[in-house]
Amino acid sequence: MSTLVYRNIWEILEDTFPRPNRFRNLITLSYEEFKYRVENNIAVSMINSLYSGDAYLIKNGFPQDFMFRLQQEVHDYWKEHRAECHKRLEGTPDFHRQIDLETGKNYSISSCKHSCYFYRWNNDPLNVYETIDERWRILKVLMGLQYNEYENNTPKDGVVDRIQVVRYPPSLGYLEPHTDAYEHQRLIFSGYMSKRGLDYNGGGFYLINGENEVINIEDKIDVGDFLFCYASIYHGVAPCEGEFDWDNDNGRWFLSMYSNTSDEVENRFTAAPVKLDIPEVLPIEVR
Repeated sequence: MSTLVYRNIWEILEDTFPRPNRFRNLITLSYEEFKYRVENNIAVSMINSLYSGDAYLIKNGFPQDFMFRLQQEVHDYWKEHRAECHKRLEGTPDFHRQIDLETGKNYSISSCKHSCYFYRWNNDPLNVYETIDERWRILKVLMGLQYNEYENNTPKDGVVDRIQVVRYPPSLGYLEPHTDAYEHQRLIFSGYMSKRGLDYNGGGFYLINGENEVINIEDKIDVGDFLFCYASIYHGVAPCEGEFDWDNDNGRWFLSMYSNTSDEVENRFTAAPVKLDIPEVLPIEVR
């Protein structure tokens, strides 16, 4: 895989045109086709497409049994470990945290969710990195990075890989419209661990198009699929239906893989909210 070819294309686009912020089209590929294109240096058209606002839904990107196991093991982890909060500093442990509507106001993006955070230096307690890295490394190459970029970093190096497993509980779980930081990872990368109509109803991941319309693609998603698009595209998660309860395992689950600037760095470039008048994507309590 030629990282340099892809990096040059990205840099030309970013130096020539403004970064995209509106969703254009959803393009569906099998995991095998996605992998083949990147590894055989024929993914330049994907880069141009992504920079034009397209999102890619990769079917069967993760084994379904991996996603089912991960959900169960994270739910067990929550029961066995007390909730904590740690900044991304040297020696940060893995941890989980319930972020309610009030706590969520303290972050750069408002949200309500239960998140579990895993870092490479903590010995992979759930045995997930081998499966995740097979996919993440391909995406890193597509983004113009080395396949193993940041993997050996700790917070003192400035940028670290982080895995986040998230449950959005019914009724209140949401993530407000926003853009993500693109300084170190050009594309958002999310794996899907639950399915609308089976695990939850209504709501879910959405993108915003050029007419300020909410484009919800949840009906196209199956457990094991993953999606990526340019990080500056407006997107969020709308509340799903049901009775709110922190302790259950229902609701919407997803797996996030992101290379973040650590808290050892001052004046970090972070995600940013997008103020749009779209009340249906917010819980009733914050509309």
